[in-house]
Amino acid sequence: MIQFDNAVERYGKIILTELKEYGINCWLAGGALRDYFAGVVIKTDYDLFFPNDEEYQKCAKYFKEKEAIVIWESDNGMKVKYNKRKFDLVKKFFPGPQETINEFDFTVSQFAIDTEKVYYGETSFIDLAKRQLMINKITFPASTMSRSFRYYTKGYVMCQGEMKKLFEAIQDVPKEVPDINPNDQN
Repeated sequence: MIQFDNAVERYGKIILTELKEYGINCWLAGGALRDYFAGVVIKTDYDLFFPNDEEYQKCAKYFKEKEAIVIWESDNGMKVKYNKRKFDLVKKFFPGPQETINEFDFTVSQFAIDTEKVYYGETSFIDLAKRQLMINKITFPASTMSRSFRYYTKGYVMCQGEMKKLFEAIQDVPKEVPDINPNDQN
């Protein structure tokens, strides 16, 4: 499909080919690809994912050697500005692009790309075209709720059935955190 070939070429030129030539195994996934396939201006960061910490560290080192501007760095990853673009190096590892997007909360963000192929969820293109917010998986209900509000500002809507799933997941979150005393010797 020509649109997929164009996407592979485009994202290869943006960063993926450069990183591959340096020996870094990674892929892009998420919002930048969603916006690309939706045909809207990409205003989001480019999220880079890795199969393990070794590949993440190689990429972090690469950007630092290239004098990218490090915007922040934490236990969860790093954000850099490089060649007039912002990249989020995500420190949550997956075996590959498909496994990455399988963990995303909304189907409209289930897009990934490497230097060879575009990966997507079963209904991602349909939901993107309809601008409907459908749940793929809820791991962190509060985060999913927060992202749903951001999607609403972008013109996406969620039907009552999907809202019910999200509200039920939020209700299932434990209400109290157990008080753990490090001095207890139980």
